[in-house]
Amino acid sequence: MNDFFQRCSQPHPHAFPLFGAGHFFLLFLIALGIYLLLHWTKQASAKTRRRLLCTVGILVPMLELSHSVWMYFTGTTNLIELLPLHLCGLQSLFIPLSIFTPFACFKDFVFATSLLGGIFGTVFPAGIAGYYPLFSFQTIQTFLLHALLIYVPLAAILSGVHQPHPRHFPRVLCVFLAVVFVVGYIDFHFGQNYMFLYGAPDGTPLVWVFDTFGRQIYLLVTFLLLAGVSFCIHLPFVHRYPAAFPKAQHHV
Repeated sequence: MNDFFQRCSQPHPHAFPLFGAGHFFLLFLIALGIYLLLHWTKQASAKTRRRLLCTVGILVPMLELSHSVWMYFTGTTNLIELLPLHLCGLQSLFIPLSIFTPFACFKDFVFATSLLGGIFGTVFPAGIAGYYPLFSFQTIQTFLLHALLIYVPLAAILSGVHQPHPRHFPRVLCVFLAVVFVVGYIDFHFGQNYMFLYGAPDGTPLVWVFDTFGRQIYLLVTFLLLAGVSFCIHLPFVHRYPAAFPKAQHHV
Protein backbone atom coordinates (compact mmCIF):
# COMPACT_ATOMS: atom_id res chain seq x y z
CA MET A 1 0.00 0.00 0.00
CA ASN A 2 2.96 2.33 0.60
CA ASP A 3 3.87 1.93 -3.08
CA PHE A 4 0.31 2.91 -4.04
CA PHE A 5 0.77 6.44 -2.68
CA GLN A 6 4.47 6.69 -3.55
CA ARG A 7 5.59 9.76 -5.46
CA CYS A 8 8.10 8.98 -8.18
CA SER A 9 10.73 11.51 -9.22
CA GLN A 10 12.53 8.65 -10.97
CA PRO A 11 10.92 5.87 -13.02
CA HIS A 12 9.36 3.16 -10.85
CA PRO A 13 10.65 -0.37 -11.57
CA HIS A 14 7.10 -1.39 -12.57
CA ALA A 15 6.17 1.79 -14.43
CA PHE A 16 3.95 1.31 -17.47
CA PRO A 17 5.44 2.65 -20.74
CA LEU A 18 3.76 5.13 -23.06
CA PHE A 19 1.71 3.18 -25.64
CA GLY A 20 2.63 -0.09 -23.96
CA ALA A 21 0.19 -2.90 -23.20
CA GLY A 22 -0.69 -1.39 -19.81
CA HIS A 23 -1.37 2.02 -21.34
CA PHE A 24 -3.63 0.54 -24.03
CA PHE A 25 -5.43 -1.44 -21.32
CA LEU A 26 -6.13 1.78 -19.42
CA LEU A 27 -7.35 3.48 -22.60
CA PHE A 28 -9.71 0.57 -23.25
CA LEU A 29 -11.12 0.77 -19.71
CA ILE A 30 -11.57 4.53 -20.04
CA ALA A 31 -13.31 4.22 -23.41
CA LEU A 32 -15.60 1.47 -22.12
CA GLY A 33 -16.46 3.40 -18.96
CA ILE A 34 -17.26 6.59 -20.88
CA TYR A 35 -19.40 4.66 -23.37
CA LEU A 36 -21.41 3.00 -20.59
CA LEU A 37 -21.87 6.29 -18.76
CA LEU A 38 -23.02 8.06 -21.92
CA HIS A 39 -25.39 5.20 -22.75
CA TRP A 40 -26.86 5.45 -19.24
CA THR A 41 -27.12 9.22 -19.60
CA LYS A 42 -28.90 8.93 -22.94
CA GLN A 43 -31.44 6.43 -21.61
CA ALA A 44 -32.03 8.16 -18.27
CA SER A 45 -34.82 10.54 -17.39
CA ALA A 46 -34.20 14.28 -17.36
CA LYS A 47 -34.07 14.24 -13.56
CA THR A 48 -31.48 11.45 -13.50
CA ARG A 49 -29.40 13.20 -16.15
CA ARG A 50 -29.32 16.31 -14.03
CA ARG A 51 -28.29 14.31 -10.98
CA LEU A 52 -25.49 12.64 -12.95
CA LEU A 53 -24.15 15.99 -14.13
CA CYS A 54 -24.36 17.47 -10.64
CA THR A 55 -22.57 14.45 -9.18
CA VAL A 56 -19.75 14.77 -11.69
CA GLY A 57 -19.68 18.54 -11.11
CA ILE A 58 -18.78 17.77 -7.50
CA LEU A 59 -16.56 14.76 -8.19
CA VAL A 60 -14.21 16.58 -10.59
CA PRO A 61 -13.04 19.23 -8.07
CA MET A 62 -12.84 16.53 -5.38
CA LEU A 63 -10.51 14.47 -7.57
CA GLU A 64 -8.37 17.52 -8.26
CA LEU A 65 -8.30 18.40 -4.55
CA SER A 66 -7.28 14.83 -3.70
CA HIS A 67 -4.29 15.25 -6.02
CA SER A 68 -3.25 18.48 -4.29
CA VAL A 69 -3.57 16.78 -0.89
CA TRP A 70 -1.47 13.86 -2.15
CA MET A 71 1.19 16.25 -3.43
CA TYR A 72 1.25 18.07 -0.08
CA PHE A 73 1.73 14.88 1.93
CA THR A 74 4.42 13.64 -0.45
CA GLY A 75 6.59 16.71 -0.09
CA THR A 76 5.13 19.67 -2.03
CA THR A 77 4.26 22.22 0.65
CA ASN A 78 4.54 25.39 -1.46
CA LEU A 79 0.97 26.62 -2.04
CA ILE A 80 1.80 27.98 -5.51
CA GLU A 81 2.78 24.50 -6.67
CA LEU A 82 -0.55 23.04 -5.48
CA LEU A 83 -2.85 25.26 -7.53
CA PRO A 84 -5.06 23.62 -10.21
CA LEU A 85 -3.80 25.86 -13.01
CA HIS A 86 -3.04 23.42 -15.78
CA LEU A 87 -5.76 23.38 -18.43
CA CYS A 88 -7.15 20.08 -17.14
CA GLY A 89 -6.90 21.17 -13.51
CA LEU A 90 -8.78 24.36 -14.36
CA GLN A 91 -11.75 22.20 -15.32
CA SER A 92 -12.25 21.61 -11.60
CA LEU A 93 -13.37 25.26 -11.56
CA PHE A 94 -15.06 25.58 -14.95
CA ILE A 95 -17.01 22.30 -14.93
CA PRO A 96 -18.93 23.24 -11.74
CA LEU A 97 -19.48 26.71 -13.20
CA SER A 98 -20.84 25.15 -16.40
CA ILE A 99 -23.19 22.85 -14.48
CA PHE A 100 -24.37 24.99 -11.58
CA THR A 101 -24.65 28.37 -13.33
CA PRO A 102 -26.73 29.35 -16.38
CA PHE A 103 -23.88 31.12 -18.20
CA ALA A 104 -23.32 29.63 -21.66
CA CYS A 105 -19.74 30.94 -21.91
CA PHE A 106 -18.66 28.40 -19.27
CA LYS A 107 -20.45 25.56 -21.08
CA ASP A 108 -18.79 26.58 -24.35
CA PHE A 109 -15.37 26.78 -22.71
CA VAL A 110 -15.74 23.34 -21.13
CA PHE A 111 -16.84 21.80 -24.41
CA ALA A 112 -13.93 23.38 -26.29
CA THR A 113 -11.19 22.56 -23.75
CA SER A 114 -12.30 19.79 -21.39
CA LEU A 115 -12.99 17.25 -24.13
CA LEU A 116 -9.62 17.83 -25.79
CA GLY A 117 -7.79 17.99 -22.46
CA GLY A 118 -9.31 14.70 -21.38
CA ILE A 119 -8.32 12.96 -24.61
CA PHE A 120 -4.83 14.48 -24.65
CA GLY A 121 -4.26 13.66 -20.97
CA THR A 122 -5.09 9.97 -21.43
CA VAL A 123 -3.28 9.48 -24.75
CA PHE A 124 -0.18 11.40 -23.59
CA PRO A 125 -0.14 11.11 -19.77
CA ALA A 126 2.89 13.36 -19.22
CA GLY A 127 4.75 12.55 -16.02
CA ILE A 128 2.72 9.36 -15.49
CA ALA A 129 3.69 6.93 -18.24
CA GLY A 130 7.25 5.79 -17.70
CA TYR A 131 7.21 6.84 -14.04
CA TYR A 132 4.28 5.19 -12.25
CA PRO A 133 2.88 1.64 -12.20
CA LEU A 134 -0.70 1.02 -13.30
CA PHE A 135 -1.87 0.44 -9.73
CA SER A 136 -0.88 3.72 -8.10
CA PHE A 137 -2.76 6.75 -6.81
CA GLN A 138 -1.21 9.06 -9.39
CA THR A 139 -2.15 6.82 -12.33
CA ILE A 140 -5.69 6.05 -11.20
CA GLN A 141 -6.47 9.66 -10.20
CA THR A 142 -5.13 10.99 -13.50
CA PHE A 143 -7.09 8.63 -15.72
CA LEU A 144 -10.30 8.95 -13.70
CA LEU A 145 -10.14 12.75 -13.81
CA HIS A 146 -9.46 12.87 -17.54
CA ALA A 147 -12.21 10.35 -18.23
CA LEU A 148 -14.69 12.69 -16.53
CA LEU A 149 -13.33 15.61 -18.54
CA ILE A 150 -14.35 13.70 -21.67
CA TYR A 151 -17.71 12.62 -20.25
CA VAL A 152 -18.98 16.00 -19.01
CA PRO A 153 -19.22 17.97 -22.28
CA LEU A 154 -20.68 14.97 -24.14
CA ALA A 155 -23.21 14.31 -21.38
CA ALA A 156 -24.20 17.98 -21.37
CA ILE A 157 -25.02 17.70 -25.08
CA LEU A 158 -26.95 14.45 -24.63
CA SER A 159 -28.86 16.01 -21.75
CA GLY A 160 -29.84 19.00 -23.89
CA VAL A 161 -28.31 21.53 -21.52
CA HIS A 162 -25.67 22.65 -24.02
CA GLN A 163 -25.79 23.20 -27.77
CA PRO A 164 -22.34 23.92 -29.24
CA HIS A 165 -22.10 26.06 -32.35
CA PRO A 166 -19.17 27.61 -34.24
CA ARG A 167 -20.60 31.10 -33.71
CA HIS A 168 -19.97 30.65 -29.97
CA PHE A 169 -16.25 30.06 -30.51
CA PRO A 170 -15.14 33.72 -30.11
CA ARG A 171 -16.29 33.76 -26.48
CA VAL A 172 -14.33 30.54 -25.92
CA LEU A 173 -11.23 32.38 -27.10
CA CYS A 174 -12.02 35.32 -24.81
CA VAL A 175 -12.27 33.08 -21.75
CA PHE A 176 -9.16 31.15 -22.78
CA LEU A 177 -7.04 34.28 -23.30
CA ALA A 178 -8.21 35.69 -19.94
CA VAL A 179 -7.15 32.44 -18.26
CA VAL A 180 -3.78 32.46 -20.06
CA PHE A 181 -3.17 36.03 -18.88
CA VAL A 182 -3.75 35.10 -15.23
CA VAL A 183 -1.83 31.82 -15.41
CA GLY A 184 1.01 33.46 -17.34
CA TYR A 185 1.31 36.11 -14.64
CA ILE A 186 1.62 33.41 -11.96
CA ASP A 187 4.11 31.42 -14.04
CA PHE A 188 6.29 34.49 -14.61
CA HIS A 189 6.30 35.76 -11.03
CA PHE A 190 6.55 32.39 -9.26
CA GLY A 191 8.67 30.39 -11.68
CA GLN A 192 5.99 27.82 -12.57
CA ASN A 193 5.04 26.11 -15.83
CA TYR A 194 1.25 25.96 -15.53
CA MET A 195 -0.55 25.35 -18.83
CA PHE A 196 2.95 24.51 -20.15
CA LEU A 197 3.53 28.16 -21.06
CA TYR A 198 7.26 27.93 -20.34
CA GLY A 199 7.98 24.37 -21.46
CA ALA A 200 6.35 21.56 -23.44
CA PRO A 201 4.74 18.58 -21.70
CA ASP A 202 7.06 15.56 -21.60
CA GLY A 203 6.33 12.67 -23.92
CA THR A 204 4.53 14.77 -26.55
CA PRO A 205 5.56 15.93 -30.06
CA LEU A 206 5.50 19.49 -28.73
CA VAL A 207 8.83 18.83 -27.00
CA TRP A 208 10.46 18.64 -30.46
CA VAL A 209 8.80 21.91 -31.48
CA PHE A 210 10.05 23.64 -28.32
CA ASP A 211 13.60 22.27 -28.60
CA THR A 212 13.87 23.01 -32.32
CA PHE A 213 12.19 26.40 -32.69
CA GLY A 214 12.14 27.90 -29.20
CA ARG A 215 9.43 29.03 -26.82
CA GLN A 216 7.74 31.68 -28.99
CA ILE A 217 7.17 29.34 -31.96
CA TYR A 218 6.17 26.56 -29.55
CA LEU A 219 3.50 28.79 -27.99
CA LEU A 220 2.23 29.89 -31.40
CA VAL A 221 2.04 26.32 -32.70
CA THR A 222 0.36 25.10 -29.51
CA PHE A 223 -2.22 27.90 -29.61
CA LEU A 224 -3.00 27.36 -33.29
CA LEU A 225 -3.34 23.60 -32.79
CA LEU A 226 -5.57 23.98 -29.74
CA ALA A 227 -7.70 26.69 -31.31
CA GLY A 228 -7.93 24.86 -34.63
CA VAL A 229 -8.98 21.53 -33.15
CA SER A 230 -11.35 23.25 -30.70
CA PHE A 231 -13.05 25.04 -33.58
CA CYS A 232 -13.24 21.86 -35.66
CA ILE A 233 -15.15 19.96 -32.98
CA HIS A 234 -17.80 22.68 -33.21
CA LEU A 235 -18.37 22.13 -36.92
CA PRO A 236 -20.65 19.06 -36.59
CA PHE A 237 -23.10 21.33 -34.73
CA VAL A 238 -23.53 23.90 -37.49
CA HIS A 239 -27.00 22.58 -38.30
CA ARG A 240 -29.80 22.76 -35.80
CA TYR A 241 -30.35 19.93 -33.34
CA PRO A 242 -32.93 17.27 -34.07
CA ALA A 243 -36.19 17.52 -32.21
CA ALA A 244 -35.04 14.82 -29.76
CA PHE A 245 -32.85 17.41 -28.06
CA PRO A 246 -34.73 20.13 -26.19
CA LYS A 247 -33.55 23.65 -26.78
CA ALA A 248 -31.66 24.89 -23.76
CA GLN A 249 -31.98 28.42 -22.47
CA HIS A 250 -28.62 30.10 -22.02
CA HIS A 251 -27.22 33.34 -20.73
CA VAL A 252 -24.06 34.87 -22.14
